[in-house]
Amino acid sequence: MTVKYTRWLRSYVGHQRILQVRTSAFVRDQTGAILLCRRADVMLWDVPGGTIGLDEAPSRGMVREVHEETGLVLEVERLIGVYGGPEFHWTYPNGDQAQILAIFFAARIVGGGLHLAGHENVNVAFFPPDRLPPLLPRTRRLLEDALAERSEASFDR
Repeated sequence: MTVKYTRWLRSYVGHQRILQVRTSAFVRDQTGAILLCRRADVMLWDVPGGTIGLDEAPSRGMVREVHEETGLVLEVERLIGVYGGPEFHWTYPNGDQAQILAIFFAARIVGGGLHLAGHENVNVAFFPPDRLPPLLPRTRRLLEDALAERSEASFDR
């Protein structure tokens, strides 16, 4: 039996803030458009990804989450950055609070087909970088770093 770690932890701490490790992907199509998911909870757009499970490697968690959300199979190309701090505090609509440690990867599509999957999003689509839809505030920072195409990963100094 697989333990749903966050659900188990919440049974002890309730809505108090917990640390969550979230991995997500920067994915572009052949035209350079960026893959985004419109979240069902806040109706804003975000890069695809989610919380990794116990014993799950961050890159594998990202590949799993993106496949679950979009139907696409990805291959990790590089680490874009690791993020945290006050702008990564999050309160879910049910009142659960989280401090997110975000690990952001560049990835390429190697299979699957784009379609809305799961219940966390209401839409998935590619957008040109100069015509992005309304984004979660923290997503802007991730995309700025991804589009800067630095050779080294970004992190808070």
